[in-house]
Amino acid sequence: MTSKGNLDIAIFGAGIAGLMAAITLTARGHRCRVYERSRQSHEAGMGFILVPEVCECLHEAGVEPPGLPLEMYYCRDSAGRILHEEELPRGSQSIRRRDLIGSLLGALPPSALAFDAELETLEFDADGNVAAARLSSGQFIAADFYIGADGVGSRCRSALFPEYAIGTCRVQEVVGLVQSDVAVGWAGRDFNKFHGQEGGLALGLLSVGGERVIWFLQFDAERFSSPSEIPEDREAFVRRLIADWAGPIPLLLRETDFTRVHVWRPADADLLKSFHRGNLVLVGDAAHPLSPFTSQGVASGIADAASLANALDAVTAGSATFHQALAGFSNERREKCGPLIEAGRRLTNEFLEPLDARSLLLPIAQ
Repeated sequence: MTSKGNLDIAIFGAGIAGLMAAITLTARGHRCRVYERSRQSHEAGMGFILVPEVCECLHEAGVEPPGLPLEMYYCRDSAGRILHEEELPRGSQSIRRRDLIGSLLGALPPSALAFDAELETLEFDADGNVAAARLSSGQFIAADFYIGADGVGSRCRSALFPEYAIGTCRVQEVVGLVQSDVAVGWAGRDFNKFHGQEGGLALGLLSVGGERVIWFLQFDAERFSSPSEIPEDREAFVRRLIADWAGPIPLLLRETDFTRVHVWRPADADLLKSFHRGNLVLVGDAAHPLSPFTSQGVASGIADAASLANALDAVTAGSATFHQALAGFSNERREKCGPLIEAGRRLTNEFLEPLDARSLLLPIAQ
């Protein structure tokens, strides 16, 4: 493993954190190769809100995703009455996940990507550094440095911390996508969220461009048993809970193809004691799964990439060892992510309270 000069870097996972790490590190002169198990994973997920800081980071990296500007947040009851409204931070955008992934992929040369290349195992040397990685194809790869960006079920994290436990958040989501001029016209450039009076139940919706609207039903899985993966079960579950809520919700349900709706069960986990060991570092959900209530998952993954690039600058300049640089990276990112994990749990608990007993402010952790 070299201490100076450009590095050969293997990145496992072509999600947002992994691709952003490849973009920032390639720009610094490193030779990056991203290994992803499936092209189809880029179709997974629906969309989210990009906070202004994320948009600025993407712009600085030369990535210009086709997001839709957002202006207002409206908190409503199930009858559609506005209970609270506030301006969203200037520069906020909504975007489909696939569109953001596509923009990130476009910022990398095709030679930097390897699909159908799932990490199977890591081999460590006597000093605790990764010596080689074996893919599911049987291929062995070797690099100077390794990045685990392989998501909540990270095999890189399991190799470093086999006893680390990942739980499931009590609040889960059913997520759908609708193509409808009427729904897009109703949503405009605003983020609307409808809440059940008793708490533990809400539906959010926002346009994401291309005449499409994303909706997500958040529900307390202890009160409302999570539906199966059968489309008819998902549809029956959603209709039982919110079919009589105010417009445009009935329209959304009529226009939704429930074969493409998925149930998202977010992770709930404590902060890792470290995000690195030897020449292996974790970023994104592999390092710090965050509650969707924080709206900071994408931002944190992108911030990981920027912070890691800065840390490796010191290594290639010869002013720090891998251990020193990565310890600094780990400490910095843990200080940022620890409060976000706690904020996500606090916001989750507030969501479970009756509507008239909790804050109506936009639930985004700062």
